[in-house]
Amino acid sequence: MKMFDIAVVGGAGHIGLPFSVYLQNKGNNVLVIDPNKKYVSLAEKGNPPFVEKSFKPNLENALLKGLKFTDKIENIKTKEYIIVTIGSSSNIKDIELFNNLMDEVVDIAKKNSKIILRSTLSLETFITLKKNKAIKSKNLRIAYCPERIAEGLAFEELKKIPQIIGSAEKDSRIFSKFFELNGFEILNTDIDTAIFVKLFSNAYRYASFSLINEFDNIATSNNIDFNTVLRLATHKYDRLKDIPLPGFVGGPCLIKDTKTFIKSYEKDNILLKNFSKTNIRYLEKILSQCKSKFSGKKIIQLGLTFKPGSDDLRTSISLDLRKKLIKMGYEVFSVDPYLDQSEVDFKLFTYAEVEDKTDNILISTNHKNFKNLDFKNKNVIFAGKN
Repeated sequence: MKMFDIAVVGGAGHIGLPFSVYLQNKGNNVLVIDPNKKYVSLAEKGNPPFVEKSFKPNLENALLKGLKFTDKIENIKTKEYIIVTIGSSSNIKDIELFNNLMDEVVDIAKKNSKIILRSTLSLETFITLKKNKAIKSKNLRIAYCPERIAEGLAFEELKKIPQIIGSAEKDSRIFSKFFELNGFEILNTDIDTAIFVKLFSNAYRYASFSLINEFDNIATSNNIDFNTVLRLATHKYDRLKDIPLPGFVGGPCLIKDTKTFIKSYEKDNILLKNFSKTNIRYLEKILSQCKSKFSGKKIIQLGLTFKPGSDDLRTSISLDLRKKLIKMGYEVFSVDPYLDQSEVDFKLFTYAEVEDKTDNILISTNHKNFKNLDFKNKNVIFAGKN
């Protein structure tokens, strides 16, 4: 007998699909609802549509246990639990799309359904959601249970990271039981606090990564090698052992959630706002290094995704870097073993195909695949941790 009957809206995406697979493998009856035909087609055949460690065996097992897919949101009307993995942001278009989606979910959901919101949620969108009169008339229970998983590590971290449950006090036992039976340690709070925790966590991480870039920018403007600074400052000095390394700060969460945090809580916060300028200056530093250190107008760029080991191009600064180099007149030969040619509108190469094109090497996303490449007699610029 299955534990819970669940629909996951947006269930074929980076947040939804690993969670759907995990829940199916825990003994639930899960229906993935998503209009993304490419991702759904791959997943139905047991082929992960994006990179996650141990994805394929987990997906294949979930399919054997009955994981189903559809593009019809009407199917939520038979489900006890509806998990929405599509989020909002500070962007007006995103807010409108989320509000329209939630109006549809609330309208279709049967009476006494439980709705779990899983992705980014702003105060504004939650206030709007609470105004929907059908929530009360249909006795719908709503909880904000944010995902806090690092992309690429879903099947490791779902097992060990506690689940924050933001709900009304009268509903906390219902949602606590759901997550406890699915193997989660739970942390209960109210919805407002849960929203703040999610946005704070990513805004803090964005600020930490950006702050080290600011120090790198300052060192560069004073003709000081910041790599040497870090090496000297951290050697046998435990107070700085957890300091991040300079590098591009991108991806689908950190920038978006920081903007949402600012808009939700303190629109005039100059400190957080200025970090975007810090990261622009860091990117400009890399462009300046290309102009000063490279000879000729050809560059081999290694890595395009937003972080090493990922196939995700969303908000990738490495991709922005490529566009800016082309505008500056460079011919860029892009190499990224994690990307398929269909994902970009320009030619991708292997390193072997282009290594003789130029001696100029720009490592912008440092995939592990690049560690054994031969850069002898090459002029290499390393953009940082990513």
